[in-house]
Amino acid sequence: MSKIKCSLGVFAYNEAENILPLLEALVNQKLEKVEIEEIIVVSSGSTDRTDELVTQFAQLHPQVRLIRQAKREGKASAINIFIKEAKSDILVVISGDVIPAPTTIEKLVSAFEDPTIGATGGRPIPVNDDHTFMGYAVHLLWRLHHRMALISPKLGEMIAFRKVMDSIPSDSAVDEASI
Repeated sequence: MSKIKCSLGVFAYNEAENILPLLEALVNQKLEKVEIEEIIVVSSGSTDRTDELVTQFAQLHPQVRLIRQAKREGKASAINIFIKEAKSDILVVISGDVIPAPTTIEKLVSAFEDPTIGATGGRPIPVNDDHTFMGYAVHLLWRLHHRMALISPKLGEMIAFRKVMDSIPSDSAVDEASI
């Protein structure tokens, strides 16, 4: 059986502190049924070292490609660039400040073996130590966020979907609602 191919889109604005751990986590995903065909980083007007770091990383990992937006035009604009440029029929949208667990992409994308599945999403889990006051507060907020998302999904940090549209509305403030 052939693997399910996917394109990953990473959306970054001044993510120099986060972009390399994210890209490392993506290229080191544990995959069985899924193949990451490409990783497209759309950097929207970044003024820190984000673009430089992605360019250096891409030299070692040819599946990684940087697309620069000269000015910051919003996440919907970056997603539309990704949709247009992506090769695969399954697209994964990832915020630049997320670090996926080693099997995250496999879990998100393997669901598309079922042709009736149109989209999947992940649950963010903070990396903060929940034994400190701030860590506990962050974990509590994300647990509440998750409970609310079970009622009204909010999956903007990471969502996978079939490429069945050419774009989302450019004025969309909540990208997963448009997808």
